[in-house]
Amino acid sequence: GLARSVITPPRGSYLIGYGDRYLGASGVHDDLTATALALDDGGTRLTIVALDMLCLHEDVVARIRERCPGEVWIACSHTHAGPIAFADRHSGWRRRRLIEGIVRKTVGAVAEAGRSLEPTELRFAVGEARIAVNRRERGPDGKIVLGVNPDGVVDSELGVLQLLDESGAIRATLVNFACHPAILSPKNRRISAEWPGVMRREVEAATGAACLFLQGATGNLNPKHEWGDRDFEAVERLGREVARAVLERCQSGLEPIAAIPLTAARQEIGLPVLERSHESYRETAAKILGVPSFVIDPVLRYLYPWRPRLRPGPDGRPEFPMEVQVFRIGDLALVGYAAETFTEVGQAIKQGSPAPHTLFVGYSNGCVGYLPTAEAHAEGGYEVEEAPLAYRVSGTYDPGCAAMATDRTIQLVASLF
Repeated sequence: GLARSVITPPRGSYLIGYGDRYLGASGVHDDLTATALALDDGGTRLTIVALDMLCLHEDVVARIRERCPGEVWIACSHTHAGPIAFADRHSGWRRRRLIEGIVRKTVGAVAEAGRSLEPTELRFAVGEARIAVNRRERGPDGKIVLGVNPDGVVDSELGVLQLLDESGAIRATLVNFACHPAILSPKNRRISAEWPGVMRREVEAATGAACLFLQGATGNLNPKHEWGDRDFEAVERLGREVARAVLERCQSGLEPIAAIPLTAARQEIGLPVLERSHESYRETAAKILGVPSFVIDPVLRYLYPWRPRLRPGPDGRPEFPMEVQVFRIGDLALVGYAAETFTEVGQAIKQGSPAPHTLFVGYSNGCVGYLPTAEAHAEGGYEVEEAPLAYRVSGTYDPGCAAMATDRTIQLVASLF
């Protein structure tokens, strides 16, 4: 079953995704949506929601899940031209109303998808698209900066799953690919689903059926585009490029795969934090920004409101719990991390999975920030050293977190296969 709700926020809503953006949205370039795909084998209900958002806080995910039947997976596209992802009692009424509207419309899409169930068969294939580049560039001083690393690892795999009705007509196309929707710069103030929205529009026009986009492991990947060079034209160009790759793969033939059984598993993996001496995240952020520490919390509450979920780990160190969710859909495993996962981690999970076919999906069911590799930890850089501060983490994650999470994830997949 399928359903879609429009979740576009009103003009003036704060757009999340960059730390140096302070004004609200000036208008809407294209709508944001929540698209729900419900699958049911008569005993188990799995629902995938593709959401045009940067990410969602775990509390918001819980509010949606508690109002929906079966197992629900919420996958955010990670657009950097979408609204704030969290609000609590300390937030203004406009932000609280915005989040409640997203919850209500997402729950409505899930319910409607569950009411429109029809028999279906699945077809699957893997293609490739090449719009992404590794962004961890080594500067002249030897430090890692956000730029272009032409020799860096890039996962160009493009997973395509189609659902067909009993007559062979396409009911939906699910696309999995890794590339940051960050073509539009911090100067952009227009709401947009970014390049995934263009890809979706083109695939839907060609197939006459809904398209859902599931973002991959794109923590260290950016689109091949330089800000300020006709950004919206680049959104169209790169989105169409991925759409062409999807449609070409469909035309060359997708292979039938088993659609049942349907099973699911969830697990929280604690990511240990290495604290920076005895500094708080406020003191560290204040040093980086060159401002007094007392301004950090008000600024963060405005730019990136978030409730940290740090808890004591078994060894006494603080840890951040990251949800891992796995859906088994017959021959296919969907693996989701509540993190901005480095592309090497997604590749390792796909390669190590015992399932016949595996897709990795980032920004699923929450977010703990970046999950870098041990090699990236040794190099340092924004994703390792600075980004955790937005999540109120006073240090970096343990360099072994990615390998530990990969091992436990592969075990979780094996439990379903």
